[in-house]
Amino acid sequence: MKKFISVVLVVAIIALAIYFGPSLVETIKNGTGTYVEIDKSSVTADGATHEVSVGKTSHKMVENGATAYKILVTPTDKVKFSEAIGELQDLFKQATGIHLQIEEDTGVGHSSSATYISLGETSAFKESGIVADYETLGEQGYQIQTKDKSIFVCGKKTGILYGVYDLLNKLVDYDTYSSLTSYTRTGVIDLNLPDLKIKEVPDIQFRIPVMGAQINNKKMAHRMRYKQLNEVIVPGGEQHNVLRTIVPYEEHKLTHPKWFSTDQTQLCYSARGDETEYELMVEEAVTNVKHLLDSNPEQVALSITQMDVQTWCECSVCQGYEDYYGTNAASQIFFVNDVAERVEEWLNTERDGREVQFMFFAYHMSEKAPARQKEDGTWERIDDKVKLRENVSVWIAPIYEDYTLSVTHEDSINIRMMLDSWHTVADSYFVWAYNVYFREYLIPYDSYSAIQDLVKYFVSHGSKFLWAQGNWNLRQNTGYDQLKSYLFSKLLWNCNLDVNKLIADYFDKVYYEASDIMEETFWTYRAHAQLQKELGRSGNIYTAPKEEKYWPKRYLVNQLDKMEEAKTAIEKYKTADPALYQNIYDAIVCETISLRYLMLELYSNTFDAQSLSQFRKDFKYDTNRLDFNQIAETESMDGYIE
Repeated sequence: MKKFISVVLVVAIIALAIYFGPSLVETIKNGTGTYVEIDKSSVTADGATHEVSVGKTSHKMVENGATAYKILVTPTDKVKFSEAIGELQDLFKQATGIHLQIEEDTGVGHSSSATYISLGETSAFKESGIVADYETLGEQGYQIQTKDKSIFVCGKKTGILYGVYDLLNKLVDYDTYSSLTSYTRTGVIDLNLPDLKIKEVPDIQFRIPVMGAQINNKKMAHRMRYKQLNEVIVPGGEQHNVLRTIVPYEEHKLTHPKWFSTDQTQLCYSARGDETEYELMVEEAVTNVKHLLDSNPEQVALSITQMDVQTWCECSVCQGYEDYYGTNAASQIFFVNDVAERVEEWLNTERDGREVQFMFFAYHMSEKAPARQKEDGTWERIDDKVKLRENVSVWIAPIYEDYTLSVTHEDSINIRMMLDSWHTVADSYFVWAYNVYFREYLIPYDSYSAIQDLVKYFVSHGSKFLWAQGNWNLRQNTGYDQLKSYLFSKLLWNCNLDVNKLIADYFDKVYYEASDIMEETFWTYRAHAQLQKELGRSGNIYTAPKEEKYWPKRYLVNQLDKMEEAKTAIEKYKTADPALYQNIYDAIVCETISLRYLMLELYSNTFDAQSLSQFRKDFKYDTNRLDFNQIAETESMDGYIE
């Protein structure tokens, strides 16, 4: 943290307080020489495995710009680990100028003088004495260990990729911060071999990008240890699919009418109580699930979820379940459990024990858990019939909550009650949370102080998947959403990291000499956002604060002026490193888009005709150049511009 920024920020906050009034909420703290920081998390979560030991050796990996090191990999794994190998070569070369050669392992074994970066189950690894804990590592965890003069990276396919990224971090400070920025030290001509002993397993198993800039950039998403949704969940086995791909309505509506709800909009999960028809319905679902899994051998999750309408079957059997369990979810649980059990047997016997996690939505008519609250405030399930199988998770989506508030806040009680009640029947969760104003993509959503509590709370409740959905179809981001995506990428992996240190590192690595200025604009915005809350700003994801009282012109102009200063601070790179200059410049311009949009929306009438024309022209040029394709979930930038 830069100490001088704190003085500027104290002045900025006092000025804002004078403008709006003296009341500042307690979460923003300031004082002489004290940086304005995000409060420490109030939630406790143990997380997974994060064992990191980094020491030094006297041996040189790189000396005078040369290396004897090679990448060692078996011929089979050369194909399987191709992405990891390519990233190791590209990023190592970016730092050192050296292209690491590949040696295909034909039984080279291990020796104390060998200089390898070994990936996976090579002969050198098998003779090294290192033991890989694959059961703990799972699909994405990894181990990195130095032995003699070699480095060994162990894990499954995805684990090897993430292990390579961590190794590069330890060697040359590599990290990825946004869809625009990956950082490595450059000009490295001497590099000592580190003494590494690392074992890492993510806290949240399935992580997909929060914002559109990463959703639409697969390479950068992978570098941030995200996967695309269709890399995690079987295509066709996503959300709201039960009448499309699991028990297709059009195919069976005439021959099996009992399979469908009384209004034909949902499945009748009981098949009207007809045991023969229920058995046939389950077998149809099992057949289609098997087909989906065989067509998508890499994915690890599949949903069996109701359609996206607020209806349910009103037959006497389904209504009986609702009356007894107090929710429509019970009938869905019975069906999904039966399908998951049969598919798991098939996977174990005919598909080499492939592991697949099933889930269903607790959403709309099935949001309530089949549980009751006891007098002491704790919850218990209605009976054991509704207990989910180990390979079935409940997918919750609390869409109407305020995600600018900590999950521990008194107004977040609905999320806590939902988790606690479902925890009586489910051992694990998939969570669909939210982090954007869906009707105003370009207006910042101030959830920064709530992010860590949200992640830690769901980690502590056994969540396997957490997607805090942002502007998913916006191909570039503004309003500090790139920072938000970076924070989620780090905290979903390790929920106990220091958020303020992450923020400081982000600004240093993204903005170089403009770091102090851009970091100041962020913290000024955070103070401003707290004042907006005092004025009644909503955290509802459908109610964006697009009013002059929330965005006084002087605030927008001052922030834009600061960003012009930031551009000046990086001028030296225009000739010294034009590519780097353009990258930093674009990152700054991206943050101006939100401010310029608000100027156009709220203060166009304060411009003279010529100035307004130029302002609009520049806005159109930058949004087009930087690929800002949407201003809202259902409104395109082209439509807005025209």
